[in-house]
Amino acid sequence: MKRYITLLFLTVLTGIVYAQTADDALRYSQQHYTGTARSMAMGGAFGALGGDFSSIGINPAGLGVYQSSEFTFTPTMEMRKSSSGNLNDDKFTFGISNIGYVAAIRPRMKSNGGWQNFNFGIGYNRINNFRKSSISQILNSESSMLDVFETNADGFSDNQLEDKYPTVEYLAYQTYLLNPQEDNPLDYDLPIFPGEKMNQRKTIDEKGYMGEFNISFGANYAHKLYIGASLGIQSINYKSTARFTESTLTNSASDLNNYYFEEYVKTTGVGANLKLGIIYKPNQNIRLGASLHTPTFFSMEDEFQNKMASHFITEDADGYSNYSDKTDLSSYEYNYRTPMKFTLSGAVVLSKKMILSMDYEFVDYSNAKFSNGGNDDFNFHGTQYDDDNILLDPEANDIIKSSFESVGNLRAGLEYRVSSAFSLRGGFANFGNPYKASSIDESYNIYSAGFGIRQGNFFFDAAYSYSDKDESYIYYSAPDGFGETISSGTVDLEDKNHQMRLTFGFKF
Repeated sequence: MKRYITLLFLTVLTGIVYAQTADDALRYSQQHYTGTARSMAMGGAFGALGGDFSSIGINPAGLGVYQSSEFTFTPTMEMRKSSSGNLNDDKFTFGISNIGYVAAIRPRMKSNGGWQNFNFGIGYNRINNFRKSSISQILNSESSMLDVFETNADGFSDNQLEDKYPTVEYLAYQTYLLNPQEDNPLDYDLPIFPGEKMNQRKTIDEKGYMGEFNISFGANYAHKLYIGASLGIQSINYKSTARFTESTLTNSASDLNNYYFEEYVKTTGVGANLKLGIIYKPNQNIRLGASLHTPTFFSMEDEFQNKMASHFITEDADGYSNYSDKTDLSSYEYNYRTPMKFTLSGAVVLSKKMILSMDYEFVDYSNAKFSNGGNDDFNFHGTQYDDDNILLDPEANDIIKSSFESVGNLRAGLEYRVSSAFSLRGGFANFGNPYKASSIDESYNIYSAGFGIRQGNFFFDAAYSYSDKDESYIYYSAPDGFGETISSGTVDLEDKNHQMRLTFGFKF
């Protein structure tokens, strides 16, 4: 599916860089509980099946399905390749997507119609990987980000720039990309001529992951009703370095050669949630499941720093032609709440040879919310809070409510048991478009396949998944003060994601 991104969130430069955006909310709300290879091969559709450690993240009642204790370990390899025109970049990731232990406890005295077992599970599932690198460019652009700098800076002295726009325009002033006029120091000249075309390039290097540590309990009543609950402790570790570069053309009469503007942000967070679930077997062939995930309540911290450097052809009186400046490395604490999730699941088991499974997950992304953290006296570049500690400026919560909506995410899987020792699997997942605007489509599909081997108490699963996103976005957009908009051209980017997972498991 093609992903169209408007000017609401991505790379929109308006003079002030804020700590939280609606894009951040979406990044940390879209999660994939496919830690084991078996779960990934079947599209993550395990809400009604259980018996797999990844299923605990979807429906903790799946823990009650276990009839024996189990240990699983899943290493993973991921390759993401981003392409724009004839430019491309890729990232390889090696890590652990799952490690889990389940203890099956059977009562000494039981009957066919009573409680059969009480199980305990503890472990970890990787639910998001942020590692990605991309590069794109626009040649002979008729607009420049320098025009945005000038528009925002006009009317302010250098001291006022340092106070009002310390993270962008003041850096441009310090690197001689904004030069006050001699007769009017509140008006600025640029080092390029009006209407001059520029070559533009942007590189983005993202790293990090989201993971969930689970402590779960499940029970089995008469092999027909399974219930479960899980406490999830989620962690976020995200880093992004985005560098935007502009250079003059070879025939330019300007003294400017090129400059770059770099934004660095590191986000860390810890949050907790509660999951409740139920699975019911009306007969030996059909399983029905439902689960509820409370919001995850995160305590977050951002570290951020901006850098700017310019390179001129002619040296100044002191022999310099290159200039650079950067902001201090600053940090800010805040809270974030993800939306609640509700999942309905169904599965059909045919003659113990084939399994068909499907999950439908409902989530309303407009219910995500930022709020103030521990820095009660800290004012981030004019950011203010109301009496309920809700972020007012830059109105990220209002943007979330007006831009996002509820969606249904579909996961489907198939398993065919070739023999008692060997199984083949396939899966499909569709994640719905969270945006209200019809011009934006951020839905996408994931295709997967794999196999499993069972030999005594040992089992081995392998899986591969593939997704492909096409997106279009812009580098910058801002009003020019005269009713028009300064905007870059459109950039098309293709993002391909390949994953391979291997699960090693032991039953005892």
